Amino acid sequence: MTFFESRQEDFNMFEQTARPANLSTNDKGQNDAKGGGHTPQYTITCPDIFGSDLGEIDGNDASADTSPIIWIVLGSARLATYDSSGELSGDGRIVCRDIIICMKYGGWAPVIQQYMYEGKKIDKITVKRLISINGTLIVIQEITYETCLFKTYEQNGDTITFTFTFVKYTDLSKAYGHDGTAIGNVGVTFDYGSVKVESISG
Repeated sequence: MTFFESRQEDFNMFEQTARPANLSTNDKGQNDAKGGGHTPQYTITCPDIFGSDLGEIDGNDASADTSPIIWIVLGSARLATYDSSGELSGDGRIVCRDIIICMKYGGWAPVIQQYMYEGKKIDKITVKRLISINGTLIVIQEITYETCLFKTYEQNGDTITFTFTFVKYTDLSKAYGHDGTAIGNVGVTFDYGSVKVESISG
């Protein structure tokens, strides 16, 4: 059994213990990554797949490999067991659902399908949550997925929804002051291959 096959078993088990997402494009609202204010915005980054006219994010040009997304669903769980004495303990098994992403149809759609049909792995996919501070898009959350594989693809009108699985991820939260000055970071890294977790701070 390969790593991704074992992950599919974990995913099936997770679906039995967590409510499945049933989101439409209207559930999270349309994501205009050029919008102002403090409304969270979301983007996905992966070389050779995505691209847009987003311009700068955190002072860096994001047009070459980044596209806006409408919403993302992710989650994980530790399976728990109970005994007759009322004790509760984790059984050591961590399960994670596949990442679900909804976005507008674009030139990336055929590429995603080709990668999926060929079973081609992707080194890294990054999802960023943004806010606008003083007219500048700032990253407040950055999730990096490593060793990824597209699993499903669906188109509904002018939007697409796809899923991918992965081996390792890092979830990094970035804090800023009202003037846009960076305050600090806190995050976590988990590797499903080695089952190791690491904290991040700074």
